Amino acid sequence: MTLRVVRPLFAFVIFAGLLPAADPLLMNLLMPDAKVVAGINVEQAKNSPFGQFLLARAPNGDQGLAKLTATTGFDPRRDLSEVLMATMGQPGQQGLVLARGAFDSERILTAATAAGHTVEAYNGVNILTGKEGAQTHAVAFLGDSIAVAGDLDSVKGAIDRRGNNFSPIDATLAAQVQQLSGSLDAWSVSTVPVAALTHEKVPDVNLNGMLNSDVLKNIQQASGGIKFGAIIQISAEAVANSSQNATALADVIHFLGTMVTANAPAASAAAITSLVQSLNVQTDGNTVKVALAIPEQQLESLVNSEHSAHQNGSAQAPHKKL
Repeated sequence: MTLRVVRPLFAFVIFAGLLPAADPLLMNLLMPDAKVVAGINVEQAKNSPFGQFLLARAPNGDQGLAKLTATTGFDPRRDLSEVLMATMGQPGQQGLVLARGAFDSERILTAATAAGHTVEAYNGVNILTGKEGAQTHAVAFLGDSIAVAGDLDSVKGAIDRRGNNFSPIDATLAAQVQQLSGSLDAWSVSTVPVAALTHEKVPDVNLNGMLNSDVLKNIQQASGGIKFGAIIQISAEAVANSSQNATALADVIHFLGTMVTANAPAASAAAITSLVQSLNVQTDGNTVKVALAIPEQQLESLVNSEHSAHQNGSAQAPHKKL
């Protein structure tokens, strides 16, 4: 199993899962100076109505996944249960991805060694390492139930913290994590400005005079997540550096909702319009709160409509003559 396979795999499950509560054992492995934390729980995602719907539509012929499972015995659809991520909020930093599940660590490391990858020992734990450009990526297993992935220094730090009986992160951030993970299924929280999370300069975009780079730069903190069920609930909160900028951000969100409605495909226009109309955007001082409730069956219908429209468009596309 190569690091090129491991990293996209963990990225995949980040968008496929949910987390009802942050696992204390995983929390204890986070770096003390974490500024951005997110969590998911794949097990609950698979059992949710929408998760079952997506799994039923997933292609069965993924050769990369089949090869991964045959080589390592690991199938994320079956063996992965929870994921927790964290970074220090610095552009380009990998940070940590912590996963709980069923891992045959000896088989995985044996397969990696046979494929020519490097395995080094650190503090009683074998670490699979690899280079991509100037960065060294690492994956380690704490027994057969916890996997740690990220840059080498971060992985070593997590290994050093194993056995801690407390979360090392800032108490205020830890409280936010507990609040979010206790009320949402998939969640994230950032205590650093949005503009600080990317190498790229925040673009100076202008939408009818409403959105420019300052609107995004003024977001100091953000959090949000999703709760699955018969009604799928999406919520987000952003803290701006002033009440005026919070109002400007709320105006931008309303404007974007209008744009989505205006550009909705005919087949799903009514459903999308209904969803946008249910969008609730409120300001409280310098804080913007956004909430959206989507009936699960309605979301399934939207996905099916988009899929059908895509298939029809592909079928009707003219073929070039050779």
